[in-house]
Amino acid sequence: MKQLIVCCIVIAVIISSCQNKTKQLLVKKWDCVKVENLAPVNKAFLSQEDSLIAAKMEIALQNLSWTFNADNSYQCSTSGITTAQGIYTLSEDGTTLTCTSSKNNVNRYGISTLTQYELTLKGFTSSVPVIMYFRPH
Repeated sequence: MKQLIVCCIVIAVIISSCQNKTKQLLVKKWDCVKVENLAPVNKAFLSQEDSLIAAKMEIALQNLSWTFNADNSYQCSTSGITTAQGIYTLSEDGTTLTCTSSKNNVNRYGISTLTQYELTLKGFTSSVPVIMYFRPH
């Protein structure tokens, strides 16, 4: 019985340390430097208006900054103007970031890369997910 308790404690510590390390790396201001898969896959069927909207969205996303704070709050801004803020959570294994805005909009992202110098997020919202690349501010 004691071995089972010790084993459970060890597993809990390992899971907690993974999440803590992820959070330590995440807590800072990140600037978006590249966006992939923003437009539909078949660009031949895009109208001129759709192409313009996609280009404007890509420019806006590349001016995007996210700040993740130690108290699990976040701010999202474009060109220095706050566009969203709320609370973020990390999955137990540190591979999924969930952002819940103050307006109760929920967005989930897979964390593809997270180091001291790089953050790559993959959206879960479409069949061809948007991939955003960030560098520290």
